[in-house]
Amino acid sequence: FHINNNDGDKAVPSMYRILESKKIDRKIKHRVLNEFLIFSANNPKYDKDLDKAISYFEDDKEINVPKEVGKFFFNRKNYGRAAHFFESSLSDKSDDIEAVELLLYSYAEGANYEQLAKKSAQYIDIYPTQARLYYFAGLAYNKQKQFKKAKDFLESGIDFVVEDADLEANFNRQLGDAYAGLGDEKKKEAYYAKANKLLKTGDR
Repeated sequence: FHINNNDGDKAVPSMYRILESKKIDRKIKHRVLNEFLIFSANNPKYDKDLDKAISYFEDDKEINVPKEVGKFFFNRKNYGRAAHFFESSLSDKSDDIEAVELLLYSYAEGANYEQLAKKSAQYIDIYPTQARLYYFAGLAYNKQKQFKKAKDFLESGIDFVVEDADLEANFNRQLGDAYAGLGDEKKKEAYYAKANKLLKTGDR
């Protein structure tokens, strides 16, 4: 009712009363959270209230609420908020590779390359055969003009790409960028050519 009236200051305490109640069904609590999520996305001053509301679902075994909220912001291209919630979801469930990749995507789309480099390298230690993690590390170091590091990560990870022409093309493009930065024109052109060939194959 308060949200329909665009009155967030009254909606917040009402929401907390519902979330704190032992008598109200969890499905209703999820519905209330969803309504407040949509409202707060358009009213950033309630970000802290959204964080607090999500904390009421920490013991939810069926739904990883911070991850779902992260996806909501990711789909709206609000990558800073998305990353915040993916980080929160991974602090509870660190072995969720989908959340890891979404977090790294959020850093990349938000041009947070320093954090992207740091986190992708950390997760490579945990998931040493996940090709996309090496790609993100290479992208991050290229963007920071650390071309030697970028090249090393990309060359280590490309062997783990399996039947994914788009990802393989992206690896080759980043390798081209790395070699361009290192001043090797011949290898730069060779990798760009590979990337273009893979993209044309994928179009068919």
